[in-house]
Amino acid sequence: MAARQTNKRPAGRKTTARKKTSKSKSAGSGVFLGIGLIVVLIALISFSIMSITGSKEKEEPKTVTVIPAQKKETAEKKEQKEQKQQVAKTVPIPKKEPVKKEEPKKEKEQAAVSHDDITDLIRLVLYDHEISRSSVKERQSKTSTGKQITYFDIICDENMQSGINSAISSILRKHGYKVESAQNKVVGSSKKDEFNIVLKAPKKEPLKKEEPKKEEVVKQEEKKKPVKEKQQVAESSKYPPLPPYSKKRVEFAILLDDGGNSAELAKEYADIKYPVAVAVLPHLEHSRYTANIAKKAGKTVFLHFPMAPKSYPNTDPGRGAVLPNMPEILIAGVVKENFESLGVKVDGFNNHMGSAVTEDAYKMSQILNASKQYVNRFVDSRTTAQTKAYEECRKAGYKCGENRLFLDNDNSVEAILAKIYEAAEKARDNGSIISIGHVRPNTLAALKIALPQLEKLNYHIVDIKKLTN
Repeated sequence: MAARQTNKRPAGRKTTARKKTSKSKSAGSGVFLGIGLIVVLIALISFSIMSITGSKEKEEPKTVTVIPAQKKETAEKKEQKEQKQQVAKTVPIPKKEPVKKEEPKKEKEQAAVSHDDITDLIRLVLYDHEISRSSVKERQSKTSTGKQITYFDIICDENMQSGINSAISSILRKHGYKVESAQNKVVGSSKKDEFNIVLKAPKKEPLKKEEPKKEEVVKQEEKKKPVKEKQQVAESSKYPPLPPYSKKRVEFAILLDDGGNSAELAKEYADIKYPVAVAVLPHLEHSRYTANIAKKAGKTVFLHFPMAPKSYPNTDPGRGAVLPNMPEILIAGVVKENFESLGVKVDGFNNHMGSAVTEDAYKMSQILNASKQYVNRFVDSRTTAQTKAYEECRKAGYKCGENRLFLDNDNSVEAILAKIYEAAEKARDNGSIISIGHVRPNTLAALKIALPQLEKLNYHIVDIKKLTN
């Protein structure tokens, strides 16, 4: 029994040693686990820090890319320019002189403008002032030094001379000419060419007084000199041939523009026995007087409404003009001032100049709409073949008429008589006609000669109101 006990004791010691070793092993593994956890935590923290900083680094370029992109582009352009400059400095490039090559072209263009275009502008001014080609003589010459001179001899009414003078002077100054201007003359000179314009008033020809004297001379020499009789009659017959007798009644309405320039001419006009109408310009010295004396004489009075021509601003249409870019509100104010300026109730209106405005349908509709409270009658003067004024007049519900022939673009008495008779023949073909002349001495003289003769041939002068419908 004692031997068994001795054997059991060592066994008990072994179990305790095993328990101790297992405890030490478990404690070591716990330490390792703790260290592992700490390492994992440190790794997680460092990873999170890296991810945060990385996201910031990624975000920063996104916010900056918009602005620096332009800076980079400009920097690249600067670099390219610098490279080009360095190449230009280092590499010898032959000099190109585009300026010198262009200069001759510019000189040619200036030469074309100074001659052809300016000549056309001067012609346009004359057209807008209703000057016929037969009243203008144009010629050219060259000096010994090769300088080209263009001459214009223009026959026009004295009242028109100042307007034509200023318009031509304006054109020449705009194109760099040195201008010397007198009352009846304009000279514009440059190094290469020159324009010389002379304005002449038409000759006053009292034909009524001359004819009886010549007829008496012919009658006295009838018996003695029958051969010379034919020569004298041919020389004395300054009148153009009359139109043929019309079997049908022909109606002929005449409107005289530019009333208001002269009180004396207004009186002479008012003495005409026939129903010739007058169109009075607004805001002139004698506008109210002309309108009043015409009304007292029982005449039809129109407002001669100024409108801008194609040669504007070189040609001034006068105070109260509607201009191409004028807004509708201002047009209404201009219309009111123009109609009320004459001091009488007018019977209608027509355009003075106006080629730039009458071609504009919208602008004409604005003028006609604003004028309805004053009149219901309009006559298109037809200062341009592309006019839209008559069409707009119809659309606006007016009583409308059209000028079919200007009577006195050529300001001599013989030429005016020829135009009156030409208009009468047109009226015979169409049954009626409206023609426009001007309150000028030779026009009034021609009317006094022609109208009695036309009446005998069954051409009747009627009020213009009768031929507007």
